[in-house]
Amino acid sequence: MVSKLNSVKSEGSTGDAVKKIYAEIGFNGLWRGLGTRIIMIGTLTGLQWYIYDSFKTAVGLQTSGGSMVKK
Repeated sequence: MVSKLNSVKSEGSTGDAVKKIYAEIGFNGLWRGLGTRIIMIGTLTGLQWYIYDSFKTAVGLQTSGGSMVKK
């Protein structure tokens, strides 16, 4: 819905624009592209955590998942 709202130029309130878009795409249209977006966001988030933990390890801090070395 947010993607559609950003692409549509309309007069009136946001609520009016939401009603118009929903009338065009319907309930099933709201979920179109969700799988692709989940894969994209999951990959980006995983990469960000990898970079974050790699940096923490490089500067000698404990990683987010805890230490791998048992004492």
